[in-house]
This record gives sequence, structure tokens and C-alpha cells, in this order.
Amino acid sequence: MSVAGTIIFIVAVQTMRDSWRAGVSKTDKTELVTNGIYQISRNPAFLGFDLLYIGILFMFFNWTLCILTAFAVIMYHLQIVNVEEEFLLVAFGNEYLQYKKKGCRYICRKECVNKSL
Repeated sequence: MSVAGTIIFIVAVQTMRDSWRAGVSKTDKTELVTNGIYQISRNPAFLGFDLLYIGILFMFFNWTLCILTAFAVIMYHLQIVNVEEEFLLVAFGNEYLQYKKKGCRYICRKECVNKSL
């Protein structure tokens, strides 16, 4: 699971290319990336991080790590919902709303995405 998470993160970064940024920048102008892995997940980098942390938890289970993993997953989710999605809506408007209708926040079966097209 950790390997899958790492691969998903790398693919997400490579797909974003010049649009990749850490955090939200109101001054940087980027494109809304909706191709590649972003057809399956609107947030593949965060999904990759979650899978990485959960995989490590499964490999080295202890209660402290369990609590830290839950905290990280919840904080990433709150970052997406409260910061990233609001920023994308302001930055890309209707283009983002249309993309949001086509793809799931974390993961979707390809046929689910194709049905909404």
C-alpha cells in the first residue's frame, strides 16, 4: 500500500507539471489539470499520502502510529475541503465546478467518470 501511495503521488506530480505547487498561492497562475490520473481522482497527491501513511501503519502497527495516521488523514482531508476546493472554485469558477461533477474527491472507478461525461 505504501508503494502504491508513493507511485500515485509521483504520477500526480508528473501530471501537474508546471501547475504543481505546495499549498495555495493566490499570485501564481496555473492551469486546472483534469487529465491523466486527475480523471480518476481530483486529489491524487493527497490520496497517495494517505495510502503511504496507512501502509506504514499496517507494517508497523502501534497505537501511537495509529493516532498519528488518523490525524494526518483528517488534516489532509480538511486541507482539501476547507482550503484547496475553495481556492479552486475562486480561481477556476465554472471550469472547476464542471470538473468537480465529473470526478470523485479521492478515487472513482473509470466507468463512473465515463458515465458523467
